[in-house]
Order: sequence, then structure tokens, then C-alpha cells
Amino acid sequence: MVREPVVCGAFYPSNPERLKMMLADFFGEEYAPELNKLMPPSGVIVPHAGYVYSGATAAKAYKKVFQEGKANRVFLIGPNHTGLGSPISIYEKGSWKTPLGLIEVDDKTSKYLIEKINQPNDEIAHFREHSLEVQLPFLQYILNNDFQIVPICLMDQSLKTAKRLGKIIREIIEEGDLIVASTDMNHYESHEKTIEKDNKIIEAIKNLDLEAMYDSIRRYNISMCGFGTVATAISVGFTKVEIVEHITSGEKSGDYHAVVGYLSGVLSGLT
Repeated sequence: MVREPVVCGAFYPSNPERLKMMLADFFGEEYAPELNKLMPPSGVIVPHAGYVYSGATAAKAYKKVFQEGKANRVFLIGPNHTGLGSPISIYEKGSWKTPLGLIEVDDKTSKYLIEKINQPNDEIAHFREHSLEVQLPFLQYILNNDFQIVPICLMDQSLKTAKRLGKIIREIIEEGDLIVASTDMNHYESHEKTIEKDNKIIEAIKNLDLEAMYDSIRRYNISMCGFGTVATAISVGFTKVEIVEHITSGEKSGDYHAVVGYLSGVLSGLT
């Protein structure tokens, strides 16, 4: 089964050549990723808005992580914006399509996760969801289509669930694995307020302090949409985090009254 793209032509170009040109601009003509070895188990925190707003920010995290080697398996973890499907929805088998081609789902890993989670699995969560789809062209630009994906969509973003899922992934993570935590930060407040709120989350992420992150979200009413994806990635056991870039949509659009925050970062140091 092929999962067809649903936001190409809106969030990113549907024309393959235009898409490649945009990605080349993000990564830079001089960029030379290290593809002669497998990367150590790594993670990235990346936004999932339209490329004109957050694409350059996302590319900076991918650019940095691929300096450590190539990935052959990517755990794509994104929030559920549609309210469809199961609390944890894993796309079990088939492939995902973008203008740059087809990417195969790692059905063995997906099946393993479904069995370990031991909950009903409803793939419908993925059919209209954009938070994972928009990550694929970045990966394809670097890796072509020579990698597999494990798409995971979280409606349940509780800390308990994030820690449990992170622990399950930790049991199987290995060289060549990349975890993509897809999230945007605070939504639809002023640039100044969004920077202020986002910085509380960023400080918690820097300290790998998930309890502080969840506490700040509740206490300060921070509308970060993928907090559970970040918590899952950190719960795998990474010991180092590098914040690569933090901006708001206002810096791209010129409208600073109602913005969305965008963060990119790299997780490493799995022990």
C-alpha cells in the first residue's frame, strides 16, 4: 500500500525539480554529508510547517546530524493534528510517496513496536497528517530513497506514554538509526510572548528534564504541538542535546502579532 502525499503543493513544492532547488538552497551547495559510514544512534528535533516558514530551520538540524554518517532506518515521530486513529498509530507496511519517490516502511520494526505496545493500532491517523510527511524530502535529498521509515503518530502525548515508547525504541536502536521528533513550538501569540514561552521549553530540553518541560507546558499554557514526540526521543536515553536554531514565523513573514515558534536541535550521546 502506498501512502500518497497530502500536503505537497501546499507545504512544499509538488514539482520535483522545484523541490530539489529549494532543498539545495536550504542545505547549501557546498554541503557534503558523511555517507561512507553509519551514524551513531541520533535524534533530531525539527519543525513541520510550510517550508517557506520552517524549512531552513529543519534543514540545519538534518545538515548537522548527517555530518556523523548516514541513516538506514528512521523513526518518524509526529503529533496527531487530525484526531483520527489510535492513541499511538504506527504505519505498519507499504511505502510513502513524495515528489522525490517512494520510501519503504520497515514492516518488521513496525510490527515489533505494535506488538510491544499491545494496543489496537489504527493507521487512519496517518492519512491526512502532515507532521511526518514534510520530513521525508529532507531525508530523501540526502539519502535518496536508500532508507526505511517507521512512521509513528501520537495522539496520546502523555509523559507516561512517551517514556514507555522511548524505552521500547531503546531496546532496538542501533547504528544507522535516526529518530525524528517533529514539533512546532508555541502557536499564535506575539513574537515576544512566543520567544518567552519557547525558551522555557528549550531550557528543559537542554537539561533533558522532561518533568520540567511538561510542568512548563501546563503552568504557562504553552501550545507546543509535539511535546510528546520530543519526550519520546529524549526517553530513548540520549545524554547530549544541541539547540541548532530557534525562530518564529514572524521572522519569515514579517507579521509578529500571531506567530508560531520553530526549533531545531540534535540529540546524541546514547550510552
